[in-house]
Amino acid sequence: MKFSLRSKVRGGRRHSRLTSSLQPQPAPLPMAVLDQHHVFRRQLGLGIWHWHGRLPPRQIRQRAATHLLNTLFDWEIQLEGLSEPCCLTIWLVSPDFAHESEVSVSIRDNLAHHQSVSQQPSAGGPSLPPEYQQLPGAAQLTWITRPWEIWLDSFDYPDGWPTWGLTKPHFTHVHEDASTYLIVQTGWAWVGRRAATPASIV
Repeated sequence: MKFSLRSKVRGGRRHSRLTSSLQPQPAPLPMAVLDQHHVFRRQLGLGIWHWHGRLPPRQIRQRAATHLLNTLFDWEIQLEGLSEPCCLTIWLVSPDFAHESEVSVSIRDNLAHHQSVSQQPSAGGPSLPPEYQQLPGAAQLTWITRPWEIWLDSFDYPDGWPTWGLTKPHFTHVHEDASTYLIVQTGWAWVGRRAATPASIV
């Protein structure tokens, strides 16, 4: 069957209208799952936009980011009574917005790592884009900018690293098991945390 670009565009527009009509209600926080795995993430599911490197239209990104912001503030209330420290953050990623943007909370074994990752800004990185700065609640958070990187395994590239990866900012990393990776920066991530939080949220 021949692929029709026209039908693809029509389908994309219908999906855009459907997604834009969704209400940005906060997602639930399953405390039992958090207690078991020490981390829980709420990621976006945006249908046709849920692919690496595919950036949804601005209106969809704003509604999705509003959902994540509302989720963060709702989880913050639920976590106030937690008897142990936790790290609560929101990640907005470009260009992998739909695939990688999330709200995450971590405790215990995952706490130190997520604290470290969310507190290491990149010098010279772009600030939070204006379309997110204007969203309700965004100004209540402290935002840092981090490079968004993907790891390419040498096992998957026996004939050498792909040209597209070598044309972007990159470096190699040798793991302790001697496997080699090419770490490629494909974009940026903006990590938001509440400037002043309940004592349990660090």
